[in-house]
Amino acid sequence: MRKTERYAFKAREEDLETIIALHDRNFGQPDEGLIVRRLHENGESLLSVVAQLDHKIVGHCQFFDIETGAQSTGFAKFAGLGPISVLEDHRNIGMGYYMISYGLRTLKRQGYQKVFVLGDPAYYSKDGFSVDETAGMSAPWGGPYFLAKRLNPGGPELAELIYPSAFFED
Repeated sequence: MRKTERYAFKAREEDLETIIALHDRNFGQPDEGLIVRRLHENGESLLSVVAQLDHKIVGHCQFFDIETGAQSTGFAKFAGLGPISVLEDHRNIGMGYYMISYGLRTLKRQGYQKVFVLGDPAYYSKDGFSVDETAGMSAPWGGPYFLAKRLNPGGPELAELIYPSAFFED
């Protein structure tokens, strides 16, 4: 496959049902697709990126704003990453990396300071994410799978991270 055959684009509104079906299929259950739907319906989607191959959506990567609580020590412009999914037949050829890179470049240009993700450190460390960047951050989850990447200088050293309601709705 030639690199010119791979493309990452900002998703269109009409792509939503295809994106949700992709997540449901890949994860074998509806939780991630439901999170994507809720982020879009609640107006909490910051950036939705699709990977296309031969004009077919083969991957999706979701970004969302993360707010900070009153106890934070300064202005923050933070985002979260996830869920992300690539069709099984198109894995291990760089589709995830391509979508994440597109999103990170976009958010960097928009002045975001950090992006947080909950995921496999071996995978996300290739994109520059580390657990060290989460130091001083209080979130609904933590541990070795809670990672962040700095995109721009600034932001509080101590902050309570408030995730969108889409992650907590029943």
